[in-house]
Amino acid sequence: MTATIAPSLTFEVWLPAGFWNQRLQGVGNGGFAGQISYSAMAPALAAGYATVSTDTGHSASDSANSWISNPTQLEMWGRTSIHLMTVRAKEILAAHYGTGPKYSYFVGGSTGGRQGMIEAQYYPDDYDGIVSKSPGMDYSHAMMEVLWTSQRLAQSPDGVLREDERKLLNEAVLAACTGRDGVQGDPMLNDPRDCGFNLARLKCRAGETGGCLTAEQIATAERVYAPVTNPRTGEQLYPGFSHGSESAWHFAAENPALTSYPQALLGRAVFNDANWDWRTFDFDKDAALVEKKLARKIDATSTDLSRFAARGGKLIMAQGWSDDYQAATLPIEYYNRVLLDKGGHHVRSSLRDVQEFYRLFMVPGGGHVTGGPGPNSFDALSAVRSWVERGTAPKKMVATKYVADVPENGVAMTRPLCPYPQVARYDGSGPTSEASNFRCADDWADFVADVAREMR
Repeated sequence: MTATIAPSLTFEVWLPAGFWNQRLQGVGNGGFAGQISYSAMAPALAAGYATVSTDTGHSASDSANSWISNPTQLEMWGRTSIHLMTVRAKEILAAHYGTGPKYSYFVGGSTGGRQGMIEAQYYPDDYDGIVSKSPGMDYSHAMMEVLWTSQRLAQSPDGVLREDERKLLNEAVLAACTGRDGVQGDPMLNDPRDCGFNLARLKCRAGETGGCLTAEQIATAERVYAPVTNPRTGEQLYPGFSHGSESAWHFAAENPALTSYPQALLGRAVFNDANWDWRTFDFDKDAALVEKKLARKIDATSTDLSRFAARGGKLIMAQGWSDDYQAATLPIEYYNRVLLDKGGHHVRSSLRDVQEFYRLFMVPGGGHVTGGPGPNSFDALSAVRSWVERGTAPKKMVATKYVADVPENGVAMTRPLCPYPQVARYDGSGPTSEASNFRCADDWADFVADVAREMR
């Protein structure tokens, strides 16, 4: 069933032809959206869910992204579209089946992850359980991160990191830092915060032309690892990328295509200029303008989840350490702010309270929503459904790495995903390719350090 909410929000509701499990599954979008997420709706329908998706109020065929200049369409993409489609979808289910859904779930990644967080923060009655993967919750500042690296490459094109050079850097980081957790030969870092790789190791000596990085390329890598900051105040605007994610730094390559996102979003919504030149962005005065004119309309960074928690909602967030679009530590920083807002300096107490409704799972080697060199396939929906319906909080989720990420090729490895601040620790015996030989253990040292940074 296709429907439109004035003036331009189109959504589709799919109803199982046979057995309906009495549950609604809303699914999210990616990027600037503009189309129904059919690929996510199909498995939901096959599993017995009624399912719903929206184009968020505009069409992807608008290649100029003129919809951003329309305040109503920008608001729908940034804040209201999922809520509007969900309310109407429940009305359609009630009319068709004679009753609304017994339980409602939302699953989304990237922009869809941000949509899930918008629901938890601003429309907590819509969904009983939410799965938010690689949540683009700080979208306006992620645009600054793209410009942070792209501006450097525009000014210093010799600093480009091509595929071979990114691979060289990644292999050097893995060689230096894998094994610190007792596991040798992993294709990823279990916890990149424990890696202190020195880039000087790769600096080309006089006359070297291969197997090393130039001073300009090292400066680019340092830029990517470093947080985006206001040059005048030193304020962090967006966190840097983690060690172990280097192979995914396509934004540090030649002709980075991602600049089309800030060029369109900031150009139209902040500077009222469709032809705005992203190279002119000022990380002091323009960053303040983004905060004023855009962030409050599209970002999902409010730490007030009290209404969602009070109505019994459950939230699972998952973030890959090798994300190629957003900084992996962003969800950790957000989670710690939620803890601090909940209980002040009583961190252990507030952690227990927050974990009653919200758990964050960091994915070693996980990419942006999917992919990446590590175990990246896991069933968060079943975990949140068990939490909602049976009160069984997820103590871990087992993730699988398929050969070439194709299930038909067989399993390469499995690994437990642990609720932050726990991490997977090898028991010391048995194949490291099997999750059964790992346990979830507290990592209080890194946790306390992370929280302390948020207190500053």
